[in-house]
Amino acid sequence: MEFTAAQVIMTREEFDKLIGKVEAYESLLRKVEKLEKRVRELESQLNKNSRNSSKPPSSDGYKKKIKNNREKSEKKAGAQDGHEGTTLQMVETPDKVVKHKIEGVCECGKDLKRAELKNVQSRQVFDVPEKLLEVTEHQVEIRQCSCGIIHEAKCAVKGNVQYGERIKALMVYLNQYQYLPFERLQEFSEDCFGISISDGVLNQSNQRCYENLEQTEIDIKQQIIQSEVMHNDETGIRCEKKTQWIHSSSTELYTYYSIQNKRGKEGMDAIGILPHFKGISVHDRWASYDDYGCGHALCNAHLLRDLKFLAEENGSKWAEKMIAVLVQANRDKKEGLLDKKAIHAIEKQSRRIIKKGLKQEPLPIAITTIKRGRKAKTKSLLLLEVFMHRSQQVWAFIYNEAVPFDNNLAERDLRMVKLKQKISGCFRSLNGAQVFCRIRSYISTTRKQGYSILYAIECALLNKPIPV
Repeated sequence: MEFTAAQVIMTREEFDKLIGKVEAYESLLRKVEKLEKRVRELESQLNKNSRNSSKPPSSDGYKKKIKNNREKSEKKAGAQDGHEGTTLQMVETPDKVVKHKIEGVCECGKDLKRAELKNVQSRQVFDVPEKLLEVTEHQVEIRQCSCGIIHEAKCAVKGNVQYGERIKALMVYLNQYQYLPFERLQEFSEDCFGISISDGVLNQSNQRCYENLEQTEIDIKQQIIQSEVMHNDETGIRCEKKTQWIHSSSTELYTYYSIQNKRGKEGMDAIGILPHFKGISVHDRWASYDDYGCGHALCNAHLLRDLKFLAEENGSKWAEKMIAVLVQANRDKKEGLLDKKAIHAIEKQSRRIIKKGLKQEPLPIAITTIKRGRKAKTKSLLLLEVFMHRSQQVWAFIYNEAVPFDNNLAERDLRMVKLKQKISGCFRSLNGAQVFCRIRSYISTTRKQGYSILYAIECALLNKPIPV
């Protein structure tokens, strides 16, 4: 069909109306696109839980079906065959002996006290003594020489009445390790010991332990700096009515905590570990860790959760396949099957999955050319780029025997901070938070090295902390 020139010509008014309709249509498309994106984001947030994201299990609620990321084992529940059970064992020297003697007469009429003793059975009961508190009186002699000079016997106890180091160590233990707040500690003391310990004594005990551990804290930091592999993590906590950050640096034998105003590089520089560390830092891809020149290994537990989310919510096939490769690689490492051939096969599988994933996740294309700027990449594409550009950090655990599959060590150490916050609440002062971090660093370190925590704290109060 052909149009004449007269039919093609339109007025300015008609042209403006047509342009207005085009612009309105494009505006509507942008709004629809924006709303669809927002709906997807909200649905994603709603479907996130502790197994497919970094959200804590406590946020899952009661209605959600919680599945564990661990693979189901073929082992039966409980102790396995050949496991040596643990039970109470009799001691050679009991604290108290109660003798039960036979009294009365036999059926034949003879007195049983004169009967032949055939055997004595020992039956031991482990229990808490009725009186838990032991009071020791120190009687200090004071003598006067014939010349008039007065002499007093040496005695470490100066006051007329005071608490001993063991009970102070127990208070520090319950406050800093079991997270009992002062009020509950005082109730415990009254119920179990019949004494009322003041806030001042509890504060002074914590403060003295903190001051005596100054050099120990420096030693722990130095040991971590010299280690081959270190785990890093951080978490927010309320201190002085604002959010601050507790950073943790951990190895299999050492733990270091520090509270800082900043979460990122500024806080990490103030701690002074990462700027001097030359080994491999295991972390959760927080961007600030990348600013340091040490080696890096990514936490694959975080990656697995992200992959699970994409596989379950977005139906990403490449994510399902990458999960299988990661899990199998971890299993092979545990079973000692990672030789050069196996590692090459894992790398090849990973590259193949990434290549297919990129075909499934092309770069986003804007609907209209009117809107400026680059369109945001999808979460799936961003995760693909992690496996593509940071493959050495993702697969560090198969290249280096000392590098673990995940960052669970740091997660476990940092979980104690969240537990403290749940039980005892926030820190009202910065000094209280610093006291907690230093004492907790010492407690976690000595626990990892196999020492009794109560004994370790008592040594610290006596200014003889356990060498680390």
